[in-house]
Amino acid sequence: MNHLLLLSAILIVGLSAPAYAQSISDHVVINEVDTNPFGDDSKSYAEWVELYNPTNSDVDLSGWEIASTTVLKKTFIIPDGTIISPGDFLTYTHEMIWFTDSSELVELRNADGVVVDKTPFIADLKNDFSSWQRSYDGFSDWEFSLSSAGGSNGKFVEFSNSSPIVITVSSDKTSYQFNDVAVIGGTVSEKIYVESPVFQTAPIIITISGPNFDQVVSLYPDSNLDYETSLKLHSVLGINEGVYDVSVSYAGIVDETSFIVNSEFISEQIEQNSTFSIQTDESEYLSKQSISLTGFTSNLVPFESLKFTVIDPNGDTVSTGSLFTTDGNFATSILLNTVNPIFGTYTINAEYSNETAKTTFNLIETLTDNTKQLISDSLTFQLDNSEYLLNDSMIISGNISNFDSNGSIYYQVVKFTFFTSDGTPVTFLGHFDENDEFETIPVPFTSTAIPDEFGEFSVSVRIPPITFITGDYVVTGNYGGLIDSKLFSTVSEKLSTDEKLSTDEESGAGNPNSSIPGKPSSNEQRDSGGYVVSTAKTIIEKINRISDNLILITTPEKLLNDQYVKPRVLSGSMITPDKNSQFNVNLQVKSESGICIIGQTSDCLVSDSTRKPGQIFELVQVDGLNFNVRYSGPDVRLEKFSILPESSDDFLPDVNWNVEVVKDNEISRFYYKVTYKTLQ
Repeated sequence: MNHLLLLSAILIVGLSAPAYAQSISDHVVINEVDTNPFGDDSKSYAEWVELYNPTNSDVDLSGWEIASTTVLKKTFIIPDGTIISPGDFLTYTHEMIWFTDSSELVELRNADGVVVDKTPFIADLKNDFSSWQRSYDGFSDWEFSLSSAGGSNGKFVEFSNSSPIVITVSSDKTSYQFNDVAVIGGTVSEKIYVESPVFQTAPIIITISGPNFDQVVSLYPDSNLDYETSLKLHSVLGINEGVYDVSVSYAGIVDETSFIVNSEFISEQIEQNSTFSIQTDESEYLSKQSISLTGFTSNLVPFESLKFTVIDPNGDTVSTGSLFTTDGNFATSILLNTVNPIFGTYTINAEYSNETAKTTFNLIETLTDNTKQLISDSLTFQLDNSEYLLNDSMIISGNISNFDSNGSIYYQVVKFTFFTSDGTPVTFLGHFDENDEFETIPVPFTSTAIPDEFGEFSVSVRIPPITFITGDYVVTGNYGGLIDSKLFSTVSEKLSTDEKLSTDEESGAGNPNSSIPGKPSSNEQRDSGGYVVSTAKTIIEKINRISDNLILITTPEKLLNDQYVKPRVLSGSMITPDKNSQFNVNLQVKSESGICIIGQTSDCLVSDSTRKPGQIFELVQVDGLNFNVRYSGPDVRLEKFSILPESSDDFLPDVNWNVEVVKDNEISRFYYKVTYKTLQ
């Protein structure tokens, strides 16, 4: 009996695994392994192992060993003098065939031969760009995923002083009739992850209880931290007249609401003066831009839709659609035909019930810029070199200027397509059809990158010799119609003179961060001695999830990674989880001298959205200095701003910036980042 009690206790502990239950190592680890990279492993130094230092100290790897242990049992000895710094990655190749593909276990041993770390038994039969890697840098779980050699698998961040988790719940009405549909939803303050039974987002559990009725719903928050479910109030489904209690639980936090089901209609007061309007997010668009159409009505009509038509300058209908609403708000995106576009004024006519509204916008060939400021979105990227060896890796990094994470093309990828110098697309032969029969048809050689919330992106692209030959090429990036191109060459024997490799590096033996599939952790070059030399131009510091209402931000010159950097851009954003509170919560930004730069009082320099026809910035003068200020405007759920010097050659002054979240007891989260530039 005592044994049964003990077993029960163990099971309870196992099922009560807390959020973030993975463990991080306290020593250098094998972070990622590719035992079967794309191509013929017998003809190139392609198989690789990535090491990662999760500790806070430098570690001397002199004489350490990386060994295959099952079939081939080949061991690589790390050269003397090799130091791995905290948070750094080192990637190694060895012989042409180092590992077996079917069943391998890789060990990392210290100079005394003691096993410091090892992989689980792994198999890789795919011969592609996937690898075995820790789910997060240094953590215990492993997964088979797209390789990221020399770069991060993802950081598993815990906040020791994080704000309390908050969940809200409400129904779209407080009183319903039979046969209505009750919409129940709310928001959470952040995503919480649990490990048991698998590592995943914590579920939201909704319990609905009423007269002789109980129902439990499990769902997850979406990307905006919202959730929603519905309940059909039909008597055949067990719904009875009375009060229904709704309890929502998320990571141990509970919120409650209730609603009433009546057999007779209880009218809700509706505004006598109904309002119906539509508008676009801009007054001018380029031909490839998506048009965001929104609308509002104060008089909801059940089962009624908003019907709209788009009329071009010639009077022809070019687009139509229907929109439904549950809260009075309408929203959709419209993309006009980009083939032979008709420039001029377009009219959008809308009809809802017996009400009508219209708005106009202009389709233009180019944006005008009377302020000599950058006002149109653009895609720019750079290559880490102009010449590459076959089987080398190209690092493509760049950004999307004036990036708006709420824009219509957000979450699209940047697609890179490769062409020869005469414009012929680069392709490779081979494709499996639905019947798994091999077809020798040309498949375009492409790659993709996903921009982060600030519009920055980076990707590593391997240049396989089965696809590329020596010669000149063009790589073109495309993001929602924004395009940029760069030239590069492939060579057979040597790189440019400023990146000549040492003898050891040319052989591929013992070469940390050698040119292999994947992405490096930073933009790097190698000097003639084979050491990694950082050439990073931009460093970003980010602070997340601040719940305080007073935030002090400093912008001093700093020494980071042995480089002096100065602040160039201060950006901040504030999210209000509760949609009903967004009108009561706003940002105010003041200079060190007390000048209100952004805010809603009469003395503030910027109070409304700076995005207007022909501009996205407002030029203001603070303490004798000119700044470009970008502001989303107040009363939005995600309120954002950026402050940077007017001149592209200047930096932010070494001062204190005082940010206040103007609110009462509402819940908010403030995020900010400071972008530093390297002093040349």
